[in-house]
Amino acid sequence: MTTGYTLAWIVYLVGALALLVTAWRVTRGFRREWRHLLLVSAAALLLTPGPMLVDDAVFLAPALFVLVLDGLFDTLDSASRSGLIMLGVWLVALVISLIFQLLVRPRPAQPEAD
Repeated sequence: MTTGYTLAWIVYLVGALALLVTAWRVTRGFRREWRHLLLVSAAALLLTPGPMLVDDAVFLAPALFVLVLDGLFDTLDSASRSGLIMLGVWLVALVISLIFQLLVRPRPAQPEAD
């Protein structure tokens, strides 16, 4: 299962990165703040791993899929675990993005003193 598990993660990550590059290209015309918000949100949704219990072993799977499948076929308690992980990752990513935007924002030009 380890080889298939690793291969599945590699394929998923390549697809997720392709989606993020596409989202980056689509949002080129957006203002910088909105673009960061959308891209960070998409990255948090696509790249956050969540715990999945299989035959008394814990594996990581994309948290979005774990959230949906646990919500459909298991209890809401198990689905909320992945939801809380995704929420935490999203909030941390937004804070880091905000700090980054504040550090690299363009400075207004200083008027020359005569």
